[in-house]
Amino acid sequence: MWIAPIVVLIPLLCGLSNASPDLGLDISIDYVTQNNPNVLSSANMVGSATSDLQGAIGGYQVSRLNGSTSLIASGEALVSLVGNITLNVNDVLRNISIVASNRQNAPSCMFGSMNATIDRAFVAIDQAGALITLIKTSTSSQNSGALTSWMQMIQTAMTDISTYLDTLYKEVAAVMAAGTLSASTVSANIKPATLFNLAGSISVVTTAEKGLTTTVRSIRSAFEQASNVLNSYSNDMTNALNSVNNTQRDYYNQVVSRINSYQGKVSWEAGWGVNDIVNTVSRVNPFMQDSVTRTTALQLNSSISTTNIAIQTNANIWSTSLQTQMTLLYTGAEAFVQNNIKALVPVFDSSLFKLAATMSVGGTYASNCQSRYGGAIANLENNMRDQLQRCFNDYANTGYTDSFISEYNMVIREQTRTIANRINFCLNLGSTSSNSVIKAGIAKCLSETVIMNDALMKDVSIQTKLVVAMVNLESLATVQRVEACGAIMNHGLVAKATSLDTLLASCQTTNQ
Repeated sequence: MWIAPIVVLIPLLCGLSNASPDLGLDISIDYVTQNNPNVLSSANMVGSATSDLQGAIGGYQVSRLNGSTSLIASGEALVSLVGNITLNVNDVLRNISIVASNRQNAPSCMFGSMNATIDRAFVAIDQAGALITLIKTSTSSQNSGALTSWMQMIQTAMTDISTYLDTLYKEVAAVMAAGTLSASTVSANIKPATLFNLAGSISVVTTAEKGLTTTVRSIRSAFEQASNVLNSYSNDMTNALNSVNNTQRDYYNQVVSRINSYQGKVSWEAGWGVNDIVNTVSRVNPFMQDSVTRTTALQLNSSISTTNIAIQTNANIWSTSLQTQMTLLYTGAEAFVQNNIKALVPVFDSSLFKLAATMSVGGTYASNCQSRYGGAIANLENNMRDQLQRCFNDYANTGYTDSFISEYNMVIREQTRTIANRINFCLNLGSTSSNSVIKAGIAKCLSETVIMNDALMKDVSIQTKLVVAMVNLESLATVQRVEACGAIMNHGLVAKATSLDTLLASCQTTNQ
């Protein structure tokens, strides 16, 4: 976009045959600043122009937030553009000021550093087009157009400055070549128009920089507003995700607590049931010595051992299955929630980056649109947090399993109590000293108890399988409830984000 002219100054006269430091030129003659507007006063304006432009960008920090790549690149380009002008372009003006005010060196030597300075200035101007292109991605076409206009004005003025410096150098050389130095030779060779045009071109540069300063301030302000929006959102999103993770952790603790509670209850009930039955063994022992009741008493004793093992085995099966299913329940719910978050965050990011883009463009209605819709857009992540917490709290409650787990415990307790009561009933019919008829009845009763034990343990086995199946189904249902809740929330938040995007886009043109 920017084409640097080739700046060719006459070879420095410091190296010519006349070895006099001032080459015989009376440096008290005001050969540079003898006309108004003079070069010195114009060049001295560079100080305030540089200060104002650096102040417009000074201290600006580009927020490096996820997803704000365009804004980062634009902000860095804006800083570079200002730096190129205040350093390289304004170096030319500073050097002119030194040349215009220097009374200690020969005129030719005063131009010694100008070539390299001008070359650097035009290299910096050449880079302006690419930088403005980057800035344009995050600001309005009006702002980028203003930047382009100011830079074109600076480029044109710098080209003129180079031309008039070259002319002035030639005129100074002509003064020295005239031989006899006098006010008339200076007046005859250094044209007032050269000084006037040089001073005017310098003024154009500083004037353009003042306009550029206003544009840079406007862009910087808009970029900072956009960065503030994104920074606030980034903090809110972090807090929201932490809150969701804390909710999941609380839910995990709830699951672990319930597993421990359920397992404790089952172990407690099974343990007491076994104790009730074991406590009857001492009463069965005498009947194992009696000839009439020996056979059935031995069968009952063996049945008691088998029953106790069956009770403990089923309790262990129940306890292990419970832990597995409840853990899967948490894992399933957690996985869905995390996947849901991963799906929603980019949607929220998109809306927030559109809001930030509105602020960075700095359009006429930007502030009003941010006031109308910014809060609602920025609050999307809070809605996600609150609704996911509700999904956990309302639909992932493991307490739904409390009732049938309690009933299962009652089944185990009642079945074991029935066995113990039946044994005691049989033994209460008589004793080993009772007559043969009574002992025959006791034997028959014990025999029926063995059959009952086997039937009850089959029932406990069936009840265990049934309650494990119920836990499996309830675990699946819990995850499905959380998924359904999350899916409804997901669709609602996506629809809301889309609606806010539309409203924001409309507001940018209608202010509504």
